[in-house]
Amino acid sequence: METRKRTFVIDDEEDILFILKEFFRNHGIEAFTYEMVPDMASEIREKKPNAVLLDIFLPGISGIEILKKIKEIDSNLPVIMMTGHLDEEKKIESLRSGAYAILAKPFKSYEEVYHITNNAANHYLETQRTIELTAEIEKRHEHERLNLLELDFLKKLQLMIGETEDPAFVIKNSFALLKNFLNFQAFAALMLQGEDINIQIYPNVGSNQKLMECITMSLMNKAPERTKVEKQMSEMTIAGKDTLSTGEDKYNFMTVDISARDRIYGYAGLYRVLPFHDDEKAIFNRFCSNIAMTLEKISLFNEIRSLSIRDGLTGIYNHAFIVEALKDEVERSRRYGSLLSIALFDIDDFKKVNDTFGHLAGDAVLQKLAELLKSSLRAIDIVGRYGGEEFLAILPETDGINGYIVAERFRERIEKESFTNDEGKFNITISGGVAHFTQGMDVNKLIKIADDNLYAAKRGGKNRISYA
Repeated sequence: METRKRTFVIDDEEDILFILKEFFRNHGIEAFTYEMVPDMASEIREKKPNAVLLDIFLPGISGIEILKKIKEIDSNLPVIMMTGHLDEEKKIESLRSGAYAILAKPFKSYEEVYHITNNAANHYLETQRTIELTAEIEKRHEHERLNLLELDFLKKLQLMIGETEDPAFVIKNSFALLKNFLNFQAFAALMLQGEDINIQIYPNVGSNQKLMECITMSLMNKAPERTKVEKQMSEMTIAGKDTLSTGEDKYNFMTVDISARDRIYGYAGLYRVLPFHDDEKAIFNRFCSNIAMTLEKISLFNEIRSLSIRDGLTGIYNHAFIVEALKDEVERSRRYGSLLSIALFDIDDFKKVNDTFGHLAGDAVLQKLAELLKSSLRAIDIVGRYGGEEFLAILPETDGINGYIVAERFRERIEKESFTNDEGKFNITISGGVAHFTQGMDVNKLIKIADDNLYAAKRGGKNRISYA
Protein backbone atom coordinates (compact mmCIF):
# COMPACT_ATOMS: atom_id res chain seq x y z
CA MET A 1 0.00 0.00 0.00
CA GLU A 2 1.37 3.43 -0.96
CA THR A 3 2.45 5.63 1.95
CA ARG A 4 0.43 8.85 2.21
CA LYS A 5 2.44 11.95 1.36
CA ARG A 6 3.02 14.53 4.10
CA THR A 7 3.72 18.24 3.96
CA PHE A 8 4.34 21.07 6.41
CA VAL A 9 2.60 24.42 5.92
CA ILE A 10 4.10 27.32 7.91
CA ASP A 11 2.20 30.61 7.60
CA ASP A 12 0.89 33.27 9.99
CA GLU A 13 -2.46 33.47 8.14
CA GLU A 14 -4.91 31.14 9.87
CA ASP A 15 -7.36 31.09 6.96
CA ILE A 16 -4.70 29.89 4.50
CA LEU A 17 -3.61 27.15 6.90
CA PHE A 18 -7.18 25.90 7.27
CA ILE A 19 -7.92 25.94 3.52
CA LEU A 20 -4.64 24.25 2.55
CA LYS A 21 -5.01 21.58 5.21
CA GLU A 22 -8.49 20.65 3.97
CA PHE A 23 -7.55 20.91 0.29
CA PHE A 24 -4.51 18.68 0.71
CA ARG A 25 -6.51 16.20 2.78
CA ASN A 26 -9.08 15.91 -0.02
CA HIS A 27 -6.25 15.22 -2.48
CA GLY A 28 -4.54 12.54 -0.41
CA ILE A 29 -1.79 14.62 1.24
CA GLU A 30 -1.56 14.93 5.01
CA ALA A 31 -0.75 18.55 5.92
CA PHE A 32 0.69 19.67 9.27
CA THR A 33 0.03 23.38 9.74
CA TYR A 34 1.90 25.88 11.95
CA GLU A 35 1.15 29.53 12.71
CA MET A 36 4.37 29.74 14.70
CA VAL A 37 7.67 28.20 13.65
CA PRO A 38 8.09 24.91 15.54
CA ASP A 39 11.24 23.07 16.54
CA MET A 40 12.05 22.10 12.97
CA ALA A 41 14.57 19.38 13.77
CA SER A 42 12.16 17.65 16.15
CA GLU A 43 9.13 18.01 13.88
CA ILE A 44 10.94 16.80 10.75
CA ARG A 45 12.40 13.84 12.65
CA GLU A 46 9.00 12.88 14.08
CA LYS A 47 6.62 13.56 11.18
CA LYS A 48 8.99 13.01 8.21
CA PRO A 49 7.44 15.46 5.69
CA ASN A 50 8.00 15.06 1.95
CA ALA A 51 7.71 18.81 1.26
CA VAL A 52 7.40 22.13 3.12
CA LEU A 53 5.37 25.23 2.23
CA LEU A 54 6.89 28.23 4.00
CA ASP A 55 5.96 31.91 4.02
CA ILE A 56 8.93 34.20 3.34
CA PHE A 57 7.65 36.85 5.77
CA LEU A 58 6.84 35.59 9.27
CA PRO A 59 6.36 37.59 12.47
CA GLY A 60 9.69 38.15 14.18
CA ILE A 61 11.69 35.86 11.91
CA SER A 62 12.65 35.55 8.26
CA GLY A 63 11.27 32.60 6.36
CA ILE A 64 14.60 32.44 4.52
CA GLU A 65 16.39 31.74 7.81
CA ILE A 66 13.93 28.90 8.44
CA LEU A 67 14.62 27.65 4.92
CA LYS A 68 18.35 27.54 5.67
CA LYS A 69 17.72 25.64 8.92
CA ILE A 70 15.57 23.08 7.08
CA LYS A 71 18.31 22.59 4.50
CA GLU A 72 20.81 21.97 7.32
CA ILE A 73 18.50 19.30 8.74
CA ASP A 74 17.65 17.64 5.41
CA SER A 75 19.28 19.12 2.32
CA ASN A 76 17.02 17.12 -0.01
CA LEU A 77 13.70 18.22 1.53
CA PRO A 78 11.97 20.53 -0.99
CA VAL A 79 10.85 23.86 0.46
CA ILE A 80 8.27 25.89 -1.49
CA MET A 81 8.35 29.55 -0.47
CA MET A 82 5.13 31.60 -0.38
CA THR A 83 4.87 35.38 -0.45
CA GLY A 84 2.30 38.08 -0.95
CA HIS A 85 4.96 40.78 -1.40
CA LEU A 86 6.55 41.90 -4.66
CA ASP A 87 10.07 41.69 -3.27
CA GLU A 88 12.21 40.26 -6.07
CA GLU A 89 15.35 40.38 -3.94
CA LYS A 90 13.76 38.09 -1.34
CA LYS A 91 12.62 35.69 -4.05
CA ILE A 92 16.12 35.50 -5.52
CA GLU A 93 17.62 35.03 -2.06
CA SER A 94 15.16 32.20 -1.41
CA LEU A 95 16.16 30.42 -4.60
CA ARG A 96 19.84 30.89 -3.82
CA SER A 97 19.22 29.35 -0.40
CA GLY A 98 17.76 26.21 -1.96
CA ALA A 99 14.02 26.90 -2.38
CA TYR A 100 12.27 24.41 -4.67
CA ALA A 101 9.81 26.99 -6.02
CA ILE A 102 8.18 30.36 -5.27
CA LEU A 103 4.39 30.69 -4.97
CA ALA A 104 2.79 34.12 -5.11
CA LYS A 105 -0.14 34.91 -2.81
CA PRO A 106 -3.02 35.09 -3.34
CA PHE A 107 -2.73 31.80 -5.20
CA LYS A 108 -3.97 31.58 -8.80
CA SER A 109 -5.60 28.29 -7.85
CA TYR A 110 -5.25 25.70 -5.12
CA GLU A 111 -4.88 23.11 -7.88
CA GLU A 112 -1.60 24.82 -8.79
CA VAL A 113 -0.45 24.69 -5.16
CA TYR A 114 -1.32 21.00 -4.99
CA HIS A 115 0.42 20.22 -8.29
CA ILE A 116 3.67 21.93 -7.30
CA THR A 117 3.62 20.39 -3.82
CA ASN A 118 2.82 16.92 -5.15
CA ASN A 119 5.63 17.14 -7.72
CA ALA A 120 8.03 18.29 -5.00
CA ALA A 121 6.98 15.40 -2.75
CA ASN A 122 7.37 12.90 -5.61
CA HIS A 123 10.83 14.26 -6.37
CA TYR A 124 11.80 13.95 -2.71
CA LEU A 125 10.50 10.38 -2.45
CA GLU A 126 12.40 9.37 -5.61
CA THR A 127 15.55 10.98 -4.23
CA GLN A 128 15.15 9.18 -0.89
CA ARG A 129 14.57 5.89 -2.65
CA THR A 130 17.77 6.37 -4.65
CA ILE A 131 19.68 7.20 -1.47
CA GLU A 132 18.23 4.17 0.31
CA LEU A 133 19.08 1.85 -2.57
CA THR A 134 22.61 3.20 -2.72
CA ALA A 135 23.00 2.91 1.06
CA GLU A 136 21.67 -0.63 0.96
CA ILE A 137 24.29 -1.64 -1.59
CA GLU A 138 27.06 0.03 0.42
CA LYS A 139 25.82 -1.53 3.68
CA ARG A 140 25.73 -5.00 2.20
CA HIS A 141 29.19 -4.56 0.79
CA GLU A 142 30.50 -3.21 4.10
CA HIS A 143 29.11 -6.12 6.15
CA GLU A 144 30.35 -8.85 3.86
CA ARG A 145 33.18 -10.16 5.97
CA LEU A 146 34.69 -12.86 3.84
CA ASN A 147 37.88 -14.86 3.99
CA LEU A 148 40.42 -14.37 1.21
CA LEU A 149 38.73 -16.92 -1.03
CA GLU A 150 35.30 -15.33 -0.71
CA LEU A 151 36.74 -11.86 -1.09
CA ASP A 152 38.39 -12.88 -4.35
CA PHE A 153 35.05 -14.21 -5.57
CA LEU A 154 33.29 -11.02 -4.56
CA LYS A 155 35.79 -8.62 -6.11
CA LYS A 156 35.61 -10.30 -9.49
CA LEU A 157 31.83 -10.61 -9.36
CA GLN A 158 31.53 -6.90 -8.54
CA LEU A 159 33.17 -6.06 -11.85
CA MET A 160 30.09 -7.41 -13.61
CA ILE A 161 27.80 -4.83 -11.98
CA GLY A 162 27.03 -2.15 -14.52
CA GLU A 163 28.49 -4.23 -17.36
CA THR A 164 25.68 -6.75 -17.85
CA GLU A 165 22.00 -7.33 -17.26
CA ASP A 166 22.21 -11.01 -18.26
CA PRO A 167 22.25 -13.64 -15.45
CA ALA A 168 23.77 -16.13 -17.92
CA PHE A 169 26.85 -13.91 -18.20
CA VAL A 170 27.23 -13.91 -14.40
CA ILE A 171 26.87 -17.71 -14.21
CA LYS A 172 29.40 -18.30 -16.97
CA ASN A 173 31.99 -16.07 -15.31
CA SER A 174 31.22 -17.60 -11.91
CA PHE A 175 32.24 -20.99 -13.30
CA ALA A 176 35.58 -19.53 -14.37
CA LEU A 177 36.13 -18.28 -10.80
CA LEU A 178 34.93 -21.37 -8.99
CA LYS A 179 37.02 -23.93 -10.88
CA ASN A 180 40.19 -22.35 -9.45
CA PHE A 181 39.15 -23.22 -5.89
CA LEU A 182 37.01 -26.37 -5.90
CA ASN A 183 37.47 -29.70 -7.61
CA PHE A 184 34.43 -30.79 -9.62
CA GLN A 185 33.51 -32.38 -12.91
CA ALA A 186 30.63 -30.05 -13.80
CA PHE A 187 29.01 -26.85 -12.58
CA ALA A 188 25.37 -26.22 -13.53
CA ALA A 189 22.75 -23.61 -12.78
CA LEU A 190 19.01 -23.61 -13.37
CA MET A 191 17.90 -19.99 -13.72
CA LEU A 192 14.28 -18.92 -13.26
CA GLN A 193 13.28 -16.38 -15.91
CA GLY A 194 9.53 -15.85 -15.73
CA GLU A 195 7.87 -19.02 -16.95
CA ASP A 196 11.03 -20.19 -18.69
CA ILE A 197 13.54 -22.56 -17.10
CA ASN A 198 17.07 -22.39 -18.44
CA ILE A 199 19.85 -24.79 -17.39
CA GLN A 200 23.46 -23.75 -18.01
CA ILE A 201 26.17 -26.41 -17.75
CA TYR A 202 29.94 -25.80 -17.67
CA PRO A 203 31.98 -27.28 -19.19
CA ASN A 204 29.96 -28.84 -21.99
CA VAL A 205 29.13 -32.43 -20.97
CA GLY A 206 26.85 -33.20 -23.90
CA SER A 207 28.70 -36.43 -24.72
CA ASN A 208 28.24 -37.73 -21.16
CA GLN A 209 24.56 -38.63 -21.13
CA LYS A 210 24.70 -40.13 -17.63
CA LEU A 211 26.09 -36.92 -16.14
CA MET A 212 23.60 -34.87 -18.15
CA GLU A 213 20.74 -36.88 -16.65
CA CYS A 214 22.14 -36.41 -13.15
CA ILE A 215 22.38 -32.64 -13.62
CA THR A 216 18.92 -32.31 -15.13
CA MET A 217 17.15 -34.44 -12.53
CA SER A 218 18.89 -32.93 -9.50
CA LEU A 219 18.12 -29.35 -10.54
CA MET A 220 14.63 -30.00 -11.84
CA ASN A 221 13.82 -31.61 -8.49
CA LYS A 222 14.37 -28.19 -6.89
CA ALA A 223 12.43 -26.20 -9.49
CA PRO A 224 9.01 -24.94 -8.29
CA GLU A 225 5.57 -25.67 -9.76
CA ARG A 226 6.48 -28.84 -11.64
CA THR A 227 3.84 -31.38 -12.46
CA LYS A 228 3.25 -34.27 -10.07
CA VAL A 229 4.42 -36.76 -12.71
CA GLU A 230 7.67 -34.84 -13.30
CA LYS A 231 8.39 -34.73 -9.59
CA GLN A 232 7.72 -38.45 -9.12
CA MET A 233 10.00 -39.30 -12.05
CA SER A 234 12.74 -37.13 -10.56
CA GLU A 235 12.36 -38.62 -7.07
CA MET A 236 12.52 -42.15 -8.52
CA THR A 237 15.84 -41.26 -10.17
CA ILE A 238 17.38 -39.57 -7.11
CA ALA A 239 19.06 -42.27 -5.01
CA GLY A 240 19.71 -40.28 -1.85
CA LYS A 241 20.19 -36.70 -0.79
CA ASP A 242 23.41 -36.05 -2.67
CA THR A 243 23.96 -39.07 -4.92
CA LEU A 244 22.40 -40.05 -8.24
CA SER A 245 22.98 -43.48 -9.81
CA THR A 246 22.61 -43.98 -13.54
CA GLY A 247 23.43 -47.53 -14.50
CA GLU A 248 27.05 -48.32 -13.65
CA ASP A 249 27.90 -44.64 -12.99
CA LYS A 250 27.29 -42.95 -9.68
CA TYR A 251 27.62 -39.18 -9.34
CA ASN A 252 27.73 -37.15 -6.17
CA PHE A 253 26.33 -33.67 -6.21
CA MET A 254 25.36 -30.73 -4.02
CA THR A 255 22.70 -28.21 -4.96
CA VAL A 256 22.18 -24.74 -3.48
CA ASP A 257 19.55 -22.01 -3.87
CA ILE A 258 20.77 -18.85 -5.57
CA SER A 259 18.67 -16.49 -3.48
CA ALA A 260 18.83 -13.08 -1.83
CA ARG A 261 16.24 -11.87 0.65
CA ASP A 262 12.82 -12.97 -0.66
CA ARG A 263 13.82 -13.67 -4.26
CA ILE A 264 15.10 -16.96 -5.71
CA TYR A 265 17.06 -16.42 -8.92
CA GLY A 266 17.69 -20.11 -9.50
CA TYR A 267 19.58 -23.18 -8.27
CA ALA A 268 23.21 -24.24 -8.70
CA GLY A 269 24.91 -27.61 -8.45
CA LEU A 270 28.38 -29.18 -8.46
CA TYR A 271 28.93 -32.72 -9.74
CA ARG A 272 31.67 -35.37 -9.56
CA VAL A 273 32.20 -39.03 -8.79
CA LEU A 274 33.90 -38.49 -5.41
CA PRO A 275 31.75 -37.28 -2.45
CA PHE A 276 31.82 -33.60 -1.42
CA HIS A 277 33.13 -32.67 2.03
CA ASP A 278 31.43 -30.31 4.47
CA ASP A 279 34.01 -27.54 4.00
CA GLU A 280 33.47 -27.69 0.23
CA LYS A 281 29.73 -27.46 0.75
CA ALA A 282 30.23 -24.40 2.97
CA ILE A 283 32.40 -22.72 0.33
CA PHE A 284 29.87 -23.48 -2.39
CA ASN A 285 27.02 -22.14 -0.26
CA ARG A 286 28.85 -18.87 0.31
CA PHE A 287 29.89 -18.73 -3.32
CA CYS A 288 26.26 -19.05 -4.46
CA SER A 289 25.31 -16.39 -1.92
CA ASN A 290 27.79 -14.07 -3.64
CA ILE A 291 26.28 -14.89 -7.03
CA ALA A 292 22.84 -14.01 -5.68
CA MET A 293 24.17 -10.78 -4.15
CA THR A 294 25.69 -9.84 -7.49
CA LEU A 295 22.43 -10.51 -9.34
CA GLU A 296 20.56 -8.45 -6.75
CA LYS A 297 23.00 -5.55 -7.01
CA ILE A 298 22.78 -5.62 -10.79
CA SER A 299 19.00 -5.36 -10.39
CA LEU A 300 19.38 -2.46 -7.92
CA PHE A 301 21.92 -0.77 -10.17
CA ASN A 302 19.54 -0.97 -13.11
CA GLU A 303 16.74 0.40 -10.94
CA ILE A 304 18.87 3.37 -9.87
CA ARG A 305 19.95 3.95 -13.48
CA SER A 306 16.33 3.85 -14.60
CA LEU A 307 15.46 6.57 -12.05
CA SER A 308 18.09 8.83 -13.59
CA ILE A 309 16.98 8.47 -17.23
CA ARG A 310 13.20 8.11 -16.95
CA ASP A 311 10.59 10.85 -16.69
CA GLY A 312 8.94 10.50 -13.28
CA LEU A 313 5.39 11.06 -14.57
CA THR A 314 5.23 9.20 -17.89
CA GLY A 315 7.92 6.54 -17.45
CA ILE A 316 9.46 7.26 -20.86
CA TYR A 317 12.94 8.76 -21.27
CA ASN A 318 13.51 12.23 -19.85
CA HIS A 319 14.81 15.29 -21.70
CA ALA A 320 18.48 14.75 -20.89
CA PHE A 321 18.50 11.13 -22.02
CA ILE A 322 16.49 11.61 -25.22
CA VAL A 323 18.81 14.42 -26.35
CA GLU A 324 21.88 12.24 -25.66
CA ALA A 325 20.23 9.37 -27.55
CA LEU A 326 19.63 11.71 -30.48
CA LYS A 327 23.30 12.75 -30.44
CA ASP A 328 24.27 9.08 -30.72
CA GLU A 329 21.88 8.52 -33.62
CA VAL A 330 23.11 11.65 -35.41
CA GLU A 331 26.70 10.47 -35.02
CA ARG A 332 25.76 7.03 -36.37
CA SER A 333 24.01 8.58 -39.38
CA ARG A 334 26.94 10.90 -40.01
CA ARG A 335 29.42 8.01 -39.88
CA TYR A 336 27.53 5.36 -41.83
CA GLY A 337 25.22 7.50 -43.98
CA SER A 338 22.10 5.90 -42.55
CA LEU A 339 18.67 7.53 -42.63
CA LEU A 340 17.33 9.36 -39.60
CA SER A 341 14.21 11.39 -38.89
CA ILE A 342 12.66 12.88 -35.78
CA ALA A 343 9.14 13.98 -34.88
CA LEU A 344 8.39 16.58 -32.23
CA PHE A 345 4.80 16.48 -30.91
CA ASP A 346 2.92 19.00 -28.77
CA ILE A 347 -0.56 18.70 -27.24
CA ASP A 348 -2.87 21.37 -28.64
CA ASP A 349 -4.37 23.71 -26.04
CA PHE A 350 -3.10 21.59 -23.17
CA LYS A 351 -3.65 24.46 -20.75
CA LYS A 352 -7.39 24.14 -21.40
CA VAL A 353 -7.26 20.52 -20.23
CA ASN A 354 -5.66 21.57 -16.95
CA ASP A 355 -7.98 24.54 -16.52
CA THR A 356 -11.12 22.55 -17.37
CA PHE A 357 -10.45 19.17 -15.78
CA GLY A 358 -7.61 19.87 -13.35
CA HIS A 359 -3.92 19.02 -13.25
CA LEU A 360 -4.56 15.40 -12.30
CA ALA A 361 -6.47 14.94 -15.54
CA GLY A 362 -3.63 16.69 -17.35
CA ASP A 363 -1.13 14.28 -15.82
CA ALA A 364 -3.30 11.34 -16.90
CA VAL A 365 -3.35 12.69 -20.48
CA LEU A 366 0.44 12.94 -20.53
CA GLN A 367 0.78 9.39 -19.22
CA LYS A 368 -1.64 7.93 -21.74
CA LEU A 369 -0.13 9.89 -24.61
CA ALA A 370 3.31 8.50 -23.73
CA GLU A 371 1.92 4.94 -23.69
CA LEU A 372 0.19 5.41 -27.04
CA LEU A 373 3.29 6.91 -28.62
CA LYS A 374 5.46 3.99 -27.47
CA SER A 375 2.96 1.42 -28.71
CA SER A 376 2.66 3.18 -32.08
CA LEU A 377 6.35 2.96 -32.92
CA ARG A 378 8.92 0.24 -33.67
CA ALA A 379 11.24 -1.37 -31.16
CA ILE A 380 14.23 0.53 -32.59
CA ASP A 381 12.49 3.92 -32.25
CA ILE A 382 13.23 5.99 -29.14
CA VAL A 383 10.64 8.09 -27.34
CA GLY A 384 11.14 10.75 -24.69
CA ARG A 385 9.42 13.65 -22.97
CA TYR A 386 11.13 16.70 -24.43
CA GLY A 387 9.30 19.35 -22.40
CA GLY A 388 6.09 19.96 -20.48
CA GLU A 389 3.63 18.63 -23.06
CA GLU A 390 6.18 18.02 -25.82
CA PHE A 391 7.29 14.54 -26.88
CA LEU A 392 10.22 13.64 -29.11
CA ALA A 393 10.35 10.48 -31.25
CA ILE A 394 13.66 9.40 -32.80
CA LEU A 395 13.12 7.32 -35.95
CA PRO A 396 16.32 5.56 -37.11
CA GLU A 397 16.53 4.17 -40.65
CA THR A 398 13.62 6.43 -41.66
CA ASP A 399 13.59 9.18 -44.27
CA GLY A 400 11.60 12.39 -43.94
CA ILE A 401 8.59 11.24 -45.97
CA ASN A 402 8.18 8.07 -43.96
CA GLY A 403 8.80 10.05 -40.78
CA TYR A 404 5.91 12.28 -41.78
CA ILE A 405 3.72 9.21 -42.43
CA VAL A 406 4.54 7.81 -38.98
CA ALA A 407 3.80 11.15 -37.31
CA GLU A 408 0.55 11.62 -39.24
CA ARG A 409 -0.60 8.11 -38.34
CA PHE A 410 0.00 8.88 -34.67
CA ARG A 411 -1.81 12.22 -34.93
CA GLU A 412 -4.85 10.47 -36.39
CA ARG A 413 -4.77 7.90 -33.61
CA ILE A 414 -4.78 10.59 -30.92
CA GLU A 415 -7.58 12.49 -32.66
CA LYS A 416 -9.77 9.38 -32.45
CA GLU A 417 -8.74 8.43 -28.91
CA SER A 418 -11.07 9.19 -26.00
CA PHE A 419 -9.70 10.36 -22.67
CA THR A 420 -11.72 9.99 -19.48
CA ASN A 421 -11.89 11.48 -16.03
CA ASP A 422 -14.49 11.76 -13.29
CA GLU A 423 -16.49 14.24 -15.36
CA GLY A 424 -16.69 12.00 -18.42
CA LYS A 425 -14.92 11.64 -21.75
CA PHE A 426 -13.05 14.28 -23.69
CA ASN A 427 -10.78 14.43 -26.74
CA ILE A 428 -7.51 16.13 -27.49
CA THR A 429 -5.46 16.77 -30.61
CA ILE A 430 -1.76 17.11 -31.21
CA SER A 431 0.44 18.96 -33.65
CA GLY A 432 3.82 17.79 -34.86
CA GLY A 433 6.92 18.83 -36.70
CA VAL A 434 9.09 16.37 -38.63
CA ALA A 435 12.73 16.80 -39.66
CA HIS A 436 15.27 14.52 -41.35
CA PHE A 437 19.03 14.41 -40.92
CA THR A 438 21.35 15.58 -43.68
CA GLN A 439 25.14 15.53 -43.65
CA GLY A 440 26.69 18.52 -41.90
CA MET A 441 23.71 18.95 -39.60
CA ASP A 442 24.16 18.85 -35.82
CA VAL A 443 21.63 17.89 -33.15
CA ASN A 444 20.58 21.46 -32.40
CA LYS A 445 19.91 22.18 -36.08
CA LEU A 446 17.87 18.98 -36.46
CA ILE A 447 15.74 19.79 -33.41
CA LYS A 448 15.32 23.40 -34.56
CA ILE A 449 13.93 22.29 -37.91
CA ALA A 450 11.45 19.97 -36.20
CA ASP A 451 10.52 22.74 -33.77
CA ASP A 452 10.03 25.24 -36.62
CA ASN A 453 7.80 22.76 -38.40
CA LEU A 454 5.86 22.19 -35.19
CA TYR A 455 5.37 25.94 -34.89
CA ALA A 456 4.18 26.04 -38.52
CA ALA A 457 1.63 23.31 -37.71
CA LYS A 458 0.36 25.38 -34.79
CA ARG A 459 0.05 28.48 -36.95
CA GLY A 460 -1.69 26.47 -39.64
CA GLY A 461 -4.59 25.65 -37.36
CA LYS A 462 -3.21 22.89 -35.09
CA ASN A 463 -4.14 19.19 -35.25
CA ARG A 464 -1.73 18.64 -38.12
CA ILE A 465 1.82 17.52 -38.94
CA SER A 466 4.21 19.82 -40.75
CA TYR A 467 7.21 18.64 -42.77
CA ALA A 468 8.92 21.16 -45.01
